[in-house]
Amino acid sequence: MNKWIKILIIVVAICSILLILKNFIKTNYKKEESGNNKNIEEIEEYILNINSYKAKIKVTVKSNKNVNFYEFEQEVKFPQTATQIATSPESLEGIKIAYKDGILEITNTQFNLSKIYKDYPYVSDNIMFLTSFLEGYKTAEDKEIIEENDKIVMSYKKEKNKYTNKQKLYINKSTLKPENLQIYDINNDCRVDIVYNEIEFNI
Repeated sequence: MNKWIKILIIVVAICSILLILKNFIKTNYKKEESGNNKNIEEIEEYILNINSYKAKIKVTVKSNKNVNFYEFEQEVKFPQTATQIATSPESLEGIKIAYKDGILEITNTQFNLSKIYKDYPYVSDNIMFLTSFLEGYKTAEDKEIIEENDKIVMSYKKEKNKYTNKQKLYINKSTLKPENLQIYDINNDCRVDIVYNEIEFNI
């Protein structure tokens, strides 16, 4: 066999091996990063261990008479600090809620106004914060986690609360990031719908 043909065969074989290795590494790296290798119990544990995050959210609030839309930026380090800044609508833009070590400060940058509340209990009951859902889920007796349409859905009920009777968190199974938090009243009507446009953990 001509030596050039032998060399060509060897080169083709090496290239083929390298291509196979590249695809194998890429696939497994993506799988590792995306969380596809985690079972539902591992995903639950991962989500419940989140204690700090920052996010940009869109919020829809439905009352009996109308529907309101808001946008916020949040940054939370549970349980020490929590901040939320309104970015929309224009009438609320710049209003900031900041909690740190028992002190709650509400500021309005448009009008240069500020109000401080001392010895304020932690704002974990603020349903706008993801940490509020997580703490509620941890202590709830009536809760479940299921897989539904390539999403992981965590939910729990608070029977005594008329307006926030049930909460459901939808998590992207591939990225392990929350996409949507819905809060239902006692009649099973969705009253608050939070969409996470951006979210980053362990800040």
